[in-house]
Amino acid sequence: MAQDGTVSGYPGDGWQQRMLPVLAGLAAADTRIRDFHVHGSASGPGASTDQWSDLDVLITAVDPVMAAEDLARQIGRCLSPVFAANRSGDSRRYCVRLVLRDLRRIDVTAIAAPGDGQDREPAERGQGQPPADAVAELIGNFRFDAVLAAVKAARGDVLIGAHLTLQLARHVLEMAMLLRDQDAGTTHHRFGGSRWDEWARRLTKAPAPYTPAGITGAIRFYMKMLDEIVAYWASPPHLDNVNNPLLVLLDAIEVCDRESVYR
Repeated sequence: MAQDGTVSGYPGDGWQQRMLPVLAGLAAADTRIRDFHVHGSASGPGASTDQWSDLDVLITAVDPVMAAEDLARQIGRCLSPVFAANRSGDSRRYCVRLVLRDLRRIDVTAIAAPGDGQDREPAERGQGQPPADAVAELIGNFRFDAVLAAVKAARGDVLIGAHLTLQLARHVLEMAMLLRDQDAGTTHHRFGGSRWDEWARRLTKAPAPYTPAGITGAIRFYMKMLDEIVAYWASPPHLDNVNNPLLVLLDAIEVCDRESVYR
């Protein structure tokens, strides 16, 4: 870690303010977006943000869902490919939370412009998905939760960090459920007893995520478990640079943790 607190491989302090003009330019190029401004920690004094903070932006737009999704695609093209994403909301207020491959994190919240008249609900995610798409989405959710858990560990927030890390075990078990469905050719199972039950027992070997070091150790364990179980899928999704950004983040956090111990 450098004297200014920057960690090798991580964006470093101040990246939020440097990125804002680029995001504002992308938003200005979309005629559906009527207003763009920053909120959250980056909207206050520069001292309120650090390298672990995300960047929250709020847009007012006609068709908030499509405007937010298109802005997210532009961010991925112009700034850095998207490593993981999380989506929530409805046609009046919609949020896309991005983790870029360079580990910058951006939350785009879109609200309906006055008089927009949008009343459609986005299709419920996961309904009628092809199995391969469900696998890809599950991997994306795992990545997103793992990044948030790691950042909480970096900030010393063991409570939320542990909560998010335990969620990773659920993602691995969900993959086992998808594989059981694949074997059986059905999503209906009255009883257990399949070969995938073993994965519930294997996950008991994870480090306890109740310290910052425990959180990063558990994340690494669950990453290996997910990679191993995904390989059983008949046609695993092609995912570029699968875990490199997350490994860089964990390395950075562990370097900070070791240096704080020896100060």
